Amino acid sequence: MAAHDTVERLLLNLRGGDPFADVAASAPSHRDEHGQECGLYPAGPAVMSLAGSFARAAHARTTLDLGCGTGYSSLWLAHSTSTASRLDAVDRFGWHLDLARHNAATHGLGARITFHEADAAGYLATCDTRYDLIHDDAWFAHEPSYLQVMIGRLEPGGVLTMPNWFLLTEAVSDHPSRDWSEFAGSDWRDATLSYAHRLASHPELEVNWITDPPLGVAVRRGR
Repeated sequence: MAAHDTVERLLLNLRGGDPFADVAASAPSHRDEHGQECGLYPAGPAVMSLAGSFARAAHARTTLDLGCGTGYSSLWLAHSTSTASRLDAVDRFGWHLDLARHNAATHGLGARITFHEADAAGYLATCDTRYDLIHDDAWFAHEPSYLQVMIGRLEPGGVLTMPNWFLLTEAVSDHPSRDWSEFAGSDWRDATLSYAHRLASHPELEVNWITDPPLGVAVRRGR
C-alpha cells in the first residue's frame, strides 16, 4: 500500500498536483461538525483528475455534478473544461452549497458554476437541460432511482462518470476494508454487483470500469 500511495502521489505531482487540495482537506472537520447525516467524502484527486480528463476529452460544454458536496468535484470538472462551458452542481444540503459557492469563488470559478439545492432525483425530474457529461456521486451501492432519467438527460455520445466504484472491488473481496453496511445496508455487496450488471446490460450505454483509481465510465449510445 505504501508503494501504491507513493506512485499515486508521484503521478499526481507529474500532472501538476491538486489545485483544490484545500477543499478536500476541509472534509474531515466538516464531517465532525455535521455528523453521520453529512456523509461528505469527496472522491480523491486521482479519481477527479481522471474524471476531468473525460470531461476534457468529451469537449463538455454542459456538465452536471450530482452530489457535489462542498464543491471539490465541481471545481475539478470546471477546471477541466473550457471557459465557455457551464456546470450545474447539485447537493441536498444548503450548508454544503454555502461552502461550495465560497470555494468556487476563492478559486476563481464562481462564474462558471451554478449551484442547486435539491436531491439528485428531484433535480433531474425538473431540469430540461441535456448534458455532455454527468458526474454522479449521489449514489452508493444501490442502483439510484433516477438512473433512467439521468441517462435521458445525457446527449447521445455524452459521458457518465461515476465514483464510488471502489465498492466493486470491495464487494468481491473476501476481506473488504470495512463493513459498508453502515452506509449502504446489509445487502451492499449484492446491491453493488446488481448495479454493475444493470449498467453493463443497459441497451443505451457502453460501460467500462477502471479499478485504479476507481471510476465507472459510460457513454450514451446514439451519436
